[in-house]
Amino acid sequence: MHFARSPHSRKPSWFRRLFAPALAIGLASMVTALASSCGSTSTGTPPCDSVYAGKCGGDCANDFACPDGLYCGISAKCTADCAPGAAGCPAGQTCNVKGRCIPTGGEGGSGGMGGIDFVTSNSSTGSGADACADVNVNFEKQIPTVMLLIDQSGSMTTGFGNGDRWSVLYDTLMDPNDGIVKKLEKDVRFGLALYTSNNGNAGGTCPVLTKVPIALNNHAAIDAVYAPQSPEGETPTGESITAVTTDLLAFQEPGPKIIVLATDGEPDTCAEPNPQNGQDESIAAAQGSFGKGVRTFVISVGAEVSLGHLQDLANAGAGLPIAGAEKATYYQALNPQTLIDAFDTIINGVRSCVLKLNGIVDETAAAEGQVYLDGKALPYNDMNGWRLNGPDEIELLGTACDTIKQGDHSISVQFPCGIVIPK
Repeated sequence: MHFARSPHSRKPSWFRRLFAPALAIGLASMVTALASSCGSTSTGTPPCDSVYAGKCGGDCANDFACPDGLYCGISAKCTADCAPGAAGCPAGQTCNVKGRCIPTGGEGGSGGMGGIDFVTSNSSTGSGADACADVNVNFEKQIPTVMLLIDQSGSMTTGFGNGDRWSVLYDTLMDPNDGIVKKLEKDVRFGLALYTSNNGNAGGTCPVLTKVPIALNNHAAIDAVYAPQSPEGETPTGESITAVTTDLLAFQEPGPKIIVLATDGEPDTCAEPNPQNGQDESIAAAQGSFGKGVRTFVISVGAEVSLGHLQDLANAGAGLPIAGAEKATYYQALNPQTLIDAFDTIINGVRSCVLKLNGIVDETAAAEGQVYLDGKALPYNDMNGWRLNGPDEIELLGTACDTIKQGDHSISVQFPCGIVIPK
């Protein structure tokens, strides 16, 4: 991830802020918003001597303390560079709602190094005592936390593609070149829980969980535990969902939390390991997890899980009524490629498009901001652009959101000076 800041000769001390990266994008990954420098009066009568006579010169700590049409200059006094009916701006600049001359264009980002690369612009214009300095305000991507809940029962040795269910599933997740965990470990917090039992409660501890704690950049740690394991035992799915939900709730980092359940058979329970009559317990466990803020997605590895149970479990995991009209998506992987596609769809789908701002935006002037995706400006308040959810949160929408969930992209966010106040 690239993070750059250009030096500037005129910076008030409160502008000199460096923020430590928090994410990944999960992503920690960062987006940077640039408050552009802007100039003092160009041509015509200065606004403070004409249309704003008597309003300029008041003490201020930020732009919000000044009357409409004025901004807080470096001298900590309310002033204006431009105004309708008074001084205009030089060519290539326009007058914003705070009376500043700002560039009419913006800069796009540069290529990423994995996930999303968040970059700054280096543009700077204007002069005079009240020219405002560049300020970098960081955005923190909301990082999803994904618990991989993997069925370790003996039936996972059944043939699947060119291998068996266990080995193909392992390769899908852990291949060092293009496995899901390897590709996304910088942008997603992964944890692992392999689950089975030794004849249920009769065999001692149930469920038997082999776990790796949740973390970013967790491929190596997960692989060290996952690689030497092999299938054996039973399928206590409901109890295992409940157990890993406890782990997810204990993990206090922000961002969505989900369970991705990969199983190849109908569930049993710790109380009754055979036959496989644990459907109701599994559904209740997924409902309970959703009620605590944890969503469950289900993938069937092979065709031995009934479609009816897959649908019920998917609905339970999404907080929908069982056997209701609305249907959550479940995934039935009948070959290695559909297994890969299922994990790609689920995990990329929960990667967030919300960007948390380490500063406060003047919401009345949010439309003056520019958000660039791969160098292309996104429209404000558009179904495929961006919106301001609150004074410190931006969200990409529609096709823009879909785009950043796949592959490497660059985002830059630019606000005119005075529109953003750093926290």
